[in-house]
Amino acid sequence: GEGIEPFINLIEGGKDGQTFQDMKDFFYYAMIKSKSEDSTKTRKVDGKAPISQLGNLMRAMGHYPTNKEIENMKNEVEFSNYTENCEKIDRFDLDTFVRLFVNHRPVYGFGKHDIEEAFKVLFGDKLRDGIDIEDFQKVITSEGEPLLSSEISPLLEKLNGISDKINAENFAKEVLNFEEVEEDEEDPENPYPDNTYA
Repeated sequence: GEGIEPFINLIEGGKDGQTFQDMKDFFYYAMIKSKSEDSTKTRKVDGKAPISQLGNLMRAMGHYPTNKEIENMKNEVEFSNYTENCEKIDRFDLDTFVRLFVNHRPVYGFGKHDIEEAFKVLFGDKLRDGIDIEDFQKVITSEGEPLLSSEISPLLEKLNGISDKINAENFAKEVLNFEEVEEDEEDPENPYPDNTYA
């Protein structure tokens, strides 16, 4: 195939599959959002989304790259034509998003086991009864690749009224919006498909 077609064929379902349709929907929403989503006026869109939306688009597709990985992807886009014209790119098209998604997503999604392991690494023995929300916030804003308070606040709001404690299960369901997967629905080749909580 020519152009972006080989990349689309590497996405589950190809060009007619739900994954590619979701990618298009999320991409078009990112374009609209960059042109003021609250406006009822006609918007002129140029078929490109701002590079600042790249991380959100990846997460919308069930891939949760680190800030460093997002920065690397942004640099890949920003400097893609630099040798030709010495100009940085600050917007990208759907084809670029598809290529980045295929090239940077993990081979297999992550699931319950991965989230539980991450919680064990971060919280160790405190896991038995769950983690106080304040302790959780302190760790993820100071350890490893820390999140900013402005990034974590919307996540913690999702847990308001649900529980005073955080554990791997309620984090996956309430914050990451993973869906429960019945055991007989699991793919034996990939027990932890993208964006599911097995």
